[in-house]
Amino acid sequence: MKTQYYTASSLDGFIATEDDSLEWLFPLADLNDSSYPSFIAEVGALAMGAATYEWIVRNADKVAAETGSPWPYTQPVWVFTSRVMPAVEGSDIRFVKGDVREIHNEMRVAAGEKNIWIVGVETWRDSFMMQGFWMS
Repeated sequence: MKTQYYTASSLDGFIATEDDSLEWLFPLADLNDSSYPSFIAEVGALAMGAATYEWIVRNADKVAAETGSPWPYTQPVWVFTSRVMPAVEGSDIRFVKGDVREIHNEMRVAAGEKNIWIVGVETWRDSFMMQGFWMS
């Protein structure tokens, strides 16, 4: 089991556009022709920030057209936020804040022998990295 950061970014190093959109990723290629299917098969738990979560929820139709589901993850997801946010029906989402070490322990248990994926914003990646939960 490993904790990993896996993302696409533009040549200038950005994940999202200036208006916080991830839609630029969709026309790049057929998802099944990428490394993503084999990558996600090895993931047992995910962590993401509120902005990534909100974008997925706000763009559920676009996400569904690309992935086949408005919420693209079957694994449990920890969303780091200090705000109250709506959950996606039928998903396993845990809204958290606080000590990354404690949350990482919960994620390890949930992931079992599979990997933990740190999704999106580098702030959360850096928080995990600073605690020594790194990475491939």
